[in-house]
Amino acid sequence: MTPHPSGNAAGFTLVELAIVLVIIGLLLGGMLLPLSTQVEVTQRQETERVLEEFKDVLIGYALINGRLPCPDSNIPPDGQENLTAGACTAAQGTLPWITLGTTERDAWHNRFLYRVTGIFADAINKNTISPPATCTLLPAQSSFALCSQGDINIVSRAVGGVNVAVNVPAIVLSHGKNGLSATSLDEQENTDGDAVYVYKDYSSVAGSQYDDLLIWISPNVLGSRMLAAGRLP
Repeated sequence: MTPHPSGNAAGFTLVELAIVLVIIGLLLGGMLLPLSTQVEVTQRQETERVLEEFKDVLIGYALINGRLPCPDSNIPPDGQENLTAGACTAAQGTLPWITLGTTERDAWHNRFLYRVTGIFADAINKNTISPPATCTLLPAQSSFALCSQGDINIVSRAVGGVNVAVNVPAIVLSHGKNGLSATSLDEQENTDGDAVYVYKDYSSVAGSQYDDLLIWISPNVLGSRMLAAGRLP
């Protein structure tokens, strides 16, 4: 006579059934995440990837040309940097995507904001002294020196924030999903045209909303790369 299988071998145990239910719950939870939220997460990730690529592109431009590019200050933008008499026409404008050979827009189809400290983007031989006043340039090689300081500061909040980075040569900014429709003081700080920018985590909390994405060029990284390439002594 063929023996009957035991009850444990014949089906799921309670523990196994509980595990299956937990897995199903997790899967359903992911599926129930609003589609718009999933799309925005993907858009943010793609824009963050592009911004990280801009760091290498900007430093590469400086290695080749001895300076960072000027902003595209035309209205409407044409993708080309704007210089007047060897100096940037404006400190802030659109990232010059044609000059750099990069993508033009972020995942929300908005152009990237770009700001640069003038001494880092002026034409070579334009200046002989760079801030601070004791900083002497070698004009034949670069528009700036190892001792040159940027005039851009990054803070953690518009009001009462702490410094995240100081004396920054250049930044690139995406205004995120809401574009220029700033809804908080932190986002408004990134649209007021001055040299102070807020960098913090994404927030949807009323009154402190923040969906901007920001990268900056580290003066130390830029200086070390220029030094290694022989652009700086």
